[in-house]
Amino acid sequence: MTKLAIISDIHANKYALESFLQYNEKNFQADKILNLGDFVAIGPHPKEVVQTIFNDKRFENIIGNNDMIVLGKRKDEWRRPTQPHHEWIADQLGKDLLEVIEKIPTSKYIDVNGKKLLMLHSHFYDTPNRSFLDNLLIYQGKTLEEFINDYPEDVDIVLVGHSHLQLYINWKKKTIINPGSISITWKPLASFCLLEIDDESINVNFKNIPYDYSKLKQDYDDNKVVAREWLIKYFYPFI
Repeated sequence: MTKLAIISDIHANKYALESFLQYNEKNFQADKILNLGDFVAIGPHPKEVVQTIFNDKRFENIIGNNDMIVLGKRKDEWRRPTQPHHEWIADQLGKDLLEVIEKIPTSKYIDVNGKKLLMLHSHFYDTPNRSFLDNLLIYQGKTLEEFINDYPEDVDIVLVGHSHLQLYINWKKKTIINPGSISITWKPLASFCLLEIDDESINVNFKNIPYDYSKLKQDYDDNKVVAREWLIKYFYPFI
C-alpha cells in the first residue's frame, strides 16, 4: 500500500500548510505529498511556504498559473490588477528561489503500484486556444465527455487543482480528483485528499480540517503585502 497526500493551492498561507502537515504526521504519514501548484501567491508567506516545500523530500511539485505569473511567463494573460502583488512575491522570494521554482514542471506523471497518475494544475498549458486563466472544463458547463477527454487516455488517475473545489469522478476507467485548496476555501479550513493505492484497490478520503488563522491578518499588515486589502476582502472574508 502506497500512501499519497494530494494538496493544491496553498497560496502562501503557512498556517494552513502547517495544519495539514501536522495532521498528516499524526494521522496518515504519507509516503509522498503531491503538490498541484499555486503555492506562492495571495497569502502573506510566500518565502516560508516555498522553503517548507523544498526542505521536505516527500513533496512532488508542479506549478500553477499564479506561480507562472510570478515567474513572468505568458504576460499577455496576466490579470492587470494583480500584477503589483505578483511583483511583490517575486521580490520576497529572491533570485535563488525563483530559479528553483522555474525548474518545476507544469505537469508530471507518476507510476504507483501499476497505476499511472497525472499531476496537473488544471489542464496542459500548451493546449491551443486555452489560457491558464481558464478553469476546468466541467466548471465551464462542458459535458462530462469533454471534461474526461481533456486528459490522456492512458492515465488512470488525474489529479487537478485550480478551482479550490473538491471533486471526485470515476468514469470510463479514469478517476479525476481535485483535493480542493489547502488555504482558500473561504472558511478557516484546509482541504486536501488522502489516497491509498495497492495492486488491487484505490482508497480516496477527502479532508477539511480547521487551522489557526488568528495571526493571518496581522501578517498581511506586518509583511506589507501589496494589494492586501483586496486580497483579504475577496479570499479571506472571515478575518
